[in-house]
Amino acid sequence: MDHPREKVLSAALEMIGEQGLSKVTMAALAARLETSGGHLLYYFGTRDGLFLETLRWSEQQYAVERAPLLEAAAAGEGDLASVLELATIYLPVDERDPRWQLWLELWARAPYDADLAAAQRELDQRWHTDLLQLLDLLPGLTDREGTSERLRAMWDGFAIAIVNGGGTALRARVVEHTRAVLDAFTSGCP
Repeated sequence: MDHPREKVLSAALEMIGEQGLSKVTMAALAARLETSGGHLLYYFGTRDGLFLETLRWSEQQYAVERAPLLEAAAAGEGDLASVLELATIYLPVDERDPRWQLWLELWARAPYDADLAAAQRELDQRWHTDLLQLLDLLPGLTDREGTSERLRAMWDGFAIAIVNGGGTALRARVVEHTRAVLDAFTSGCP
């Protein structure tokens, strides 16, 4: 390929953020990269294949952002602030967050595509595992598995609302909702 894989995936993510997922075609992306659509199809197979690889690549970037929190947790350092920081990494940055635009589109397609559904479960599992590591450091929390599921479901629901127009004000409120939920769970209230 004339362009490194990361350049293609980065360009795809940029286009999604600028134009929305529906406007990103192999031909448009190829034009931006000054290559051919056939060249992209050769490496990614389909538009959906490109989108899934873009999502995986994007998730790798978020794993890098989570790494310092997890390293601190492995050293026994971390607290509620660490979980709140993870929430800020998880949530969309704004209405046009391309990673979340991808997630939403691919979630809608997953029931009809077993490979896509499996990939999404794998990516979700990584977030779950990382969140569990941080929750292990919260004293008084008795149901870490259930808390992780509840928090991620809450974050997913609010993420949809943020992307659908809730914006950064809602994003800040989600972090406060997370704090309130964890305060209640760690004080013994269900």
